[in-house]
Amino acid sequence: MAEVPVNGKVIQWARDIRGLSLTAAAELLEISSDELRAYESGDKKPLVGLLRKISARYQINFTSLLMPEPLPPRKLPTDHRIRYQKKRLSINTLVAIEDVTEALEIFRDISAAKRSIIPKLKIGRATLRENPEEVAARERQKFGVSYEMQRSWRNYRKARIEWRRRIEERGIFSYMIGLPIEELSGFSVLHDRLAAICINDNEPTEGAKTFTLLHEYCHLLLRKAGISDQNNNNSVERFCNRFAASFLVPRSLLTAFISASLGDITFPYEFSYSDVGRLSRAFLVSNSAIALRLEETELAPRGFYGKKKALWDVAVQPQRPVPIQTQPTGSLKISQVRVRIKRIGRLHASTVLEAVKRKAINSFDASELIGMRPEYFHKFEEALFG
Repeated sequence: MAEVPVNGKVIQWARDIRGLSLTAAAELLEISSDELRAYESGDKKPLVGLLRKISARYQINFTSLLMPEPLPPRKLPTDHRIRYQKKRLSINTLVAIEDVTEALEIFRDISAAKRSIIPKLKIGRATLRENPEEVAARERQKFGVSYEMQRSWRNYRKARIEWRRRIEERGIFSYMIGLPIEELSGFSVLHDRLAAICINDNEPTEGAKTFTLLHEYCHLLLRKAGISDQNNNNSVERFCNRFAASFLVPRSLLTAFISASLGDITFPYEFSYSDVGRLSRAFLVSNSAIALRLEETELAPRGFYGKKKALWDVAVQPQRPVPIQTQPTGSLKISQVRVRIKRIGRLHASTVLEAVKRKAINSFDASELIGMRPEYFHKFEEALFG
């Protein structure tokens, strides 16, 4: 097998953008560090088999490794995390951030050619000097969701879907991608008047995912997009936590429900596990969101949220994504399409399909954006509009 005359700097670039040390990359490729160093310095040329392994293990397009020179490094979103000592982002997380950012760049290019295809971003602004509870009340009024409507959604999954739909109606692309739960809760991207939110689909509960959705929405309001772990030590994260809790559980509604269900009690009150569960079901949010809200409103004692949080939102086994891209023509089920739509969002999927119809992009590019071959596009339309 012949050697491939690639630029060693491109091989090093591929490792760098995946956040890998030389030792970690060598282990991933099952070669020695000295051998990988030789490839990156240009002293040794790789065989095509090794290039294919690099492509697969780094999750990078094979043709990118054949570039004459490396691309400029892409700047990552601001890292607001504090938990886990800002654990190094895994390849899966870096690829998710790259995919979302590249999608926004493509949408920007489409907008430049045919502006009406891409939805206009319709969000307000907030600053850290404001009261997050007041910002939340202002934004919730714009959404036009009453408590009666929120209760009518009946379960946590339906609530997450409905809040996500309303976020997308404001021109924000939303994604749900399973990422390491010990790394982040989600991230947001603001790029040339286009915005996206990504929720970690491995979060423990549907209520937790809804909280992340509103937390990241607040990042966009602040114009401080980035990578989140919802810690309370970072000023931006703390503001977004308070916004999300206030948005989902307005104080007046919370106190009214407590009075109706628990009667005349003295505050701050040490709410029990069952009390918190009852409140979380009433507002269709996570136990953690309720605990945070109770402490913030001084209905529960100081430290209530931190003391109880770890006991409440119990993780469930994340579902493996359905390998839909390998399906033969005609065999794809509508349920598999819905799995894909959950990942990329209805706004992303419908925007891509509209761009194909109006010849703003070709079917190959659309296939890359949707993650499915063109012969299945009609099933996407069926799931979205049928």
